[in-house]
Amino acid sequence: MNIRNSKRSHPQLDIDKLTKPKRIRQMKKKLTTPASIRYFVMICWIAYFSTYLGRLNYAASMNEIVDVGFLTKPIAGMIGTGFFFCYGFGQLISGFLGDRIPSKWMGFAGIFGSAIVNLMMTFANNSNSMLLLWCINGFTQSLTWSPIIKILSDRLSKEQCKKACIFMSTTVAAGTLSAYLMAAAVIGLSNWRNVFLASFVIISLISFVWLIAIGRFERVADEEGFTEEIIESNMGTKTERVKLWKIFLSVGMLPIMFCIILQGILKDGVMTWVPTYISEIFNLGSVTSILATTLLPIVNLGGVYAANYFNTHYFKNEIKTSGVCFMVAALALLLLILFGRYHVLIAVLLLAVTTTGMIGANTMFISLLPLYFTSVGKVSTVTGILNSMAYVGSALSSYGIGVISQIYNWNTTIFIWFFLAIVGSVVCIIVKNTWAHAGKRIRYHNIQ
Repeated sequence: MNIRNSKRSHPQLDIDKLTKPKRIRQMKKKLTTPASIRYFVMICWIAYFSTYLGRLNYAASMNEIVDVGFLTKPIAGMIGTGFFFCYGFGQLISGFLGDRIPSKWMGFAGIFGSAIVNLMMTFANNSNSMLLLWCINGFTQSLTWSPIIKILSDRLSKEQCKKACIFMSTTVAAGTLSAYLMAAAVIGLSNWRNVFLASFVIISLISFVWLIAIGRFERVADEEGFTEEIIESNMGTKTERVKLWKIFLSVGMLPIMFCIILQGILKDGVMTWVPTYISEIFNLGSVTSILATTLLPIVNLGGVYAANYFNTHYFKNEIKTSGVCFMVAALALLLLILFGRYHVLIAVLLLAVTTTGMIGANTMFISLLPLYFTSVGKVSTVTGILNSMAYVGSALSSYGIGVISQIYNWNTTIFIWFFLAIVGSVVCIIVKNTWAHAGKRIRYHNIQ
């Protein structure tokens, strides 16, 4: 069947011209021994894991900061919003810089810069200074992910790189759990300011471990490694930039981006406010509320693998799978409205199911969808755009949830979450066939 002449094909979707080889480019030498590969990946894992200690420590401590009267809930939410906006915007810039600055130094700048900001947060004496510092932290931390992924692809074979990226996804659950446990321990022993001080000590040490270790591994690869060649696609002309948006329109990417914003609200927004919700509804202390929240990242880890399993074996459509993830979250939120007030364990488990569903949707949207754009040379660009949409949702929810819960109540807030999950599910159902037909067309052009 001639896909280009199919009635369902977008009349202006001409991927052949975009995928025509431009030249063969020599890549950097790859690591060869299993031991060097294992330790190299572990250093990358530890480096990105550390950023969660300097990012989620604020969310974990927020209930205590509000309880002692240093911040109000809306102001506390606004600070979180500032971080998410700067982090999302910074990802677009870091993707561009990542191709021009050595990964070792760019990663170090992001990690060590975040450590310095955390140190300064220890001495923040008002909400304005805290907001400014946390916005800087958002932009600084945005410099870490791109160089880490780039150096993995530079120094590992394709097969090893894929395995490494799957392993890197576990930093979300591990980092979230560690950040909340660290905050609970430090607040229990001293006060919330020392949470940021502890983060500074840990992250700054890891930043220098990264700098020294990565330099050694690169030298090993240059001296003992092997080389690969890849075909580099035509890209960068004005025509191709227009074609990318034509492809976006043809695959229904605009409504998909709307769904990504919704999952950002329901993933990061819910996680940010869970300790405060638990504390206010069940009259628990800050430390107990933080410890109860640690159940969420433990359960969340299953969302990545569950979504990937069902997408691979049953749905075979990333948007359809995402729609099911939204349905799971909606059902959990409905049960939370009906039964969550009866016991803290019921509430925490249902919130864990909600965020797990959104972690699954995030895997489909952010990890798998961009791979379809490999042959047009726009994987990084599409990843940056979609990831930025996720953090737009995170930013909106961080402030919005604080305002809504304070003006109205938590039942109203949870009902809004439920409504958004239903909307996300409906939009995915509407778009899934458009994406399925587009996916078939794109696959004929060897987009893996």
